Amino acid sequence: MIDKFCEYFEGTFDNKMQAMTNPAQFAMIELLHTPYDEYMFQCVQRYCVDKREYRKTVISVSEQDSCLLVKNFKETDNKLTYLEGCDILFELVGDEFHGKNLCKTCFVSWSGKDTYLQTESILGNGYYHVIDKGYDINTDEHIWGSFHGQFQFVKSPH
Repeated sequence: MIDKFCEYFEGTFDNKMQAMTNPAQFAMIELLHTPYDEYMFQCVQRYCVDKREYRKTVISVSEQDSCLLVKNFKETDNKLTYLEGCDILFELVGDEFHGKNLCKTCFVSWSGKDTYLQTESILGNGYYHVIDKGYDINTDEHIWGSFHGQFQFVKSPH
């Protein structure tokens, strides 16, 4: 199961078709998932137009019972710092991996506000659909992230 996940996950993905169809709702984004170590990837999110990175993490993938656990790390000066509370649990559903975080403890500072991240995703053979949303930690108000549904990324051919 873990090898299939890694095969699906590795590569370059973009949502150009979605962004061109709905430019007011979706920025044109590119995801780069490159091997970092065994069952680990460096993940870069950047804008397609100017290649400006806005998120860079390292993830590790491990089997946990009948699911896959994805842990997130920040890399600084070649040191990895575990991002507590930001784990994502993936289940194999048919031929797809369905993932989400299970708590409200992945904290992100956004424009001076303290928020928590909620994420859901579907990873399949050649596609990765993701929705990230940030909520105010005190009011649960949706502050950032998609207000128009999942980003629909398509994997570039090798």
